[in-house]
Amino acid sequence: MNLKRIVKLIKSIIVMILILAFYTPQLKFFNLSANAGELDDTLNKLLSAQQSKHKESGELNKIKSNPQTIEELFASRQGIISTKSSVKKVSSSKKSVRTKAKKTTAKKVIKTSSEEKNEPESLEDILTSQSIVVLDEGNGKLLYSKDPFKKMAPASLTKIMTAIVLLDSKRNLKETITIKHDIYVRSDGVSLGLKKGDKTTLLDLLYMSLLHSANDACIAIAEEVAGSVAKFAKLMNEQAKEIGAVNSYFVNPNGMPDSRHHSTAYDLAILSGYAMKNPVFAKIVGTRKHQVKIITQKEVVVKSNKKDKKSKTALKSSSKKNSKIAAKSKEKEKEVTKLVEVTRTINLSNRHKLLGKNPGVKGIKTGYTRAAGRCLATAYSYGGKQMIIIVLKARDVVTDTMALIDCDKYLNASNIALKSSAEKPAALSGSEPQKTSVTLSTISVSR
Repeated sequence: MNLKRIVKLIKSIIVMILILAFYTPQLKFFNLSANAGELDDTLNKLLSAQQSKHKESGELNKIKSNPQTIEELFASRQGIISTKSSVKKVSSSKKSVRTKAKKTTAKKVIKTSSEEKNEPESLEDILTSQSIVVLDEGNGKLLYSKDPFKKMAPASLTKIMTAIVLLDSKRNLKETITIKHDIYVRSDGVSLGLKKGDKTTLLDLLYMSLLHSANDACIAIAEEVAGSVAKFAKLMNEQAKEIGAVNSYFVNPNGMPDSRHHSTAYDLAILSGYAMKNPVFAKIVGTRKHQVKIITQKEVVVKSNKKDKKSKTALKSSSKKNSKIAAKSKEKEKEVTKLVEVTRTINLSNRHKLLGKNPGVKGIKTGYTRAAGRCLATAYSYGGKQMIIIVLKARDVVTDTMALIDCDKYLNASNIALKSSAEKPAALSGSEPQKTSVTLSTISVSR
């Protein structure tokens, strides 16, 4: 019995082993299938995420190219983009649109500013002179002015009046004159160093005065024409009033500083217009370079061949003495200083900076002193324009003159009052002093 039980037990154990051997692989297979299903789910999720990213990138490209696709995106039911991301993208797109609008507006502002720069400014923004006159040389009418009757120091523009007195004196300009004394001028004045005994012509003195602005040449002219500077200044004042420059007073022929010496822009324009009618004056002030000659005296050391009286007596006495003593007493050569005439050649250059650079500029005269500042008188004739332009006490005479040449481009109003706080002299109007105005449409002066 015991053996039978043992056999049954062994059989049951074998059956259990077989059952276990059969079911254990099945359990492992079920576990593996479950894991494979999980992997399939993750792979599907990853693929869907990639697809959604591709779709989002495509939609973003559409948004960049056409912002209207945003509305279509929101209208779609698929909801490819979340509400938060869409709001952010909308705000960023709005910012980009705003920045584009700002850039376009900035470009418009730059264009308008550049266009405004091309537009002509007003003369008041350009001019730096304290006193200005633009006179029509043909009919004598006033085209533009700023304080035209204000008394100002004329500096070397005085030399215009000096030339008028000389030319109206009818002296022979080719006449050779002799300087009577050494002419000294202030250290801050232009000078050629004329000395006593120098010889030159009145014409060359006029070139020295107007081109080089030589102050000593003006004094030489004054003394030759009137005998003295004071008498010449009297002639200057008399002739200035006859011409129409009634608000000027001259005390010297060169414009060196003096509290009594003054003129006005209007008077200087009248005098310049009068002087330009003289062909000699017009030729001189329109010349860029000219050569003048001065015959001056120079001390030269020369050797004399004359025998000394003592040496002659020594020679006679030495006839009886030995030859050595006679050789010592031979004639001696003496050095003597003599005054010899030499020709001094001077190359002059016109100081008017616009002459030769602008085809219409015919020159006239520059001027400068500390009291007068920078001054310039200009004759302009080109394209139907004939103008006399006077600028006094300017920071930049060239810029002011160039702007005044084209003053008709800046003055567009039909009626513009003269920029003047001074009153017109009664002697010019023949009545009580009154303000002067100009009408640019007809270019006529009401007096």
